[in-house]
Amino acid sequence: MPKVILQVYPSLGDTDQMAARRPIGRDNEAYQATLDGLVELAQAADDLGYWGIAHVEHHLHSEGMEMSPAPLMLNIYLGHYTKRLRHGQLGLVLPAHDPIRLAEEIAIADHMLRGRLFVGMARGYQARWQNILCQKWGVTATSSDQGEADQRNRVLFAEHFKIMKMAWANELLSYDGPTYKIPYPYEGIPNWPPAATITSKYGTPGEVDADGTVKAVTVVPKPYTSPHPQLFQAFGASPATLEWCGQEDVTPTIMFGAVENIKQLIQIYMDAAATRGRHPAFGQGIGVCRTFHIVENGGSEDSVRAELLRRAEKYESPVWNGWYESFGLLNFMLRLPGEEGPVPAPGEHIGERLMKSGVMMAGTVDMVKRQVEAFLKEVPVEYFVWLFHWGIIPRDEALRSLELFATEIMPEFGIEAPAEPALV
Repeated sequence: MPKVILQVYPSLGDTDQMAARRPIGRDNEAYQATLDGLVELAQAADDLGYWGIAHVEHHLHSEGMEMSPAPLMLNIYLGHYTKRLRHGQLGLVLPAHDPIRLAEEIAIADHMLRGRLFVGMARGYQARWQNILCQKWGVTATSSDQGEADQRNRVLFAEHFKIMKMAWANELLSYDGPTYKIPYPYEGIPNWPPAATITSKYGTPGEVDADGTVKAVTVVPKPYTSPHPQLFQAFGASPATLEWCGQEDVTPTIMFGAVENIKQLIQIYMDAAATRGRHPAFGQGIGVCRTFHIVENGGSEDSVRAELLRRAEKYESPVWNGWYESFGLLNFMLRLPGEEGPVPAPGEHIGERLMKSGVMMAGTVDMVKRQVEAFLKEVPVEYFVWLFHWGIIPRDEALRSLELFATEIMPEFGIEAPAEPALV
């Protein structure tokens, strides 16, 4: 019974609007309209029984695509318009953040949402913003190529993750790592002025010693959810990432089309989990990224095909051809097992490739039901992450797709809305 997360970037408009209002990312009217639209979308998802809604973290998008530089703020804002829907990010780029600051902000957001927050994490691939924002850490954007930049990025990602988990779980936090020390200097911060009058009386025992030296710190508040909100990894595709997710009990959201590749990555996840004493069933704790385009039953085969290719051209091509392909992501996301040569193949429509790879499940209601059924029989994942291009897809069409999926497809597979979280 998979849960469905809407991955909403969002975009401030379609390509015609991007051209007419260039740079639309600085257009206040467009951004206000987007916020209003996101409220409507979140409320519809809440009413229809979707499990969650997520946003990316990307900065400096003057083009207006993936317009989400502060996803935690969107989580809090939209959360106050919903009752059951979970809110999260896929994901926060950990090497770009101070881990204590991020642990604090996540904990506060978790309180504000009363436990309806989930936390997604990413390593980052967009050099335009990551090279700037991460310069103080000496880390850049990277691909999973095992090069020097990739290794440095992984060190920062893993260390920041470790510090965040320690900050959430431990009353007292001290840490001596390769790039970060708590306190700093690690031997202690001398002469804390209120050591005797306040901290030694009311703070956490052990924060300061008898000489007034800070020996450890307490990160406050602790999360509303114990020990922390549910953790996801954004768009995992490499064996190293799946191995780490299995070891750390983090849900990967796999960005691959071919079922064979997904199965191989799930096995890596399971083997790594077993080294830590966990033995999940095949597909348990796994998310897979997909996009859905649903046409009403009753049309001819030719008319359905024409409609799907129209949608792919209008709503998928700007993202896949215009964006992902320029970063080289189509080459592995949409490649079929054993296939050689360029992806998509010369002359191949992006809609055809998305459907052939399985990333795009599309057709009439009945056709999509059968596609979902066949996929879940092979890979019974716990989460579908729906790549939902809100802002590029027109409002009415987007909301109708959500309604059709929720009312016609989700019930057949036992996909249920989340229960409201209990007070703790």
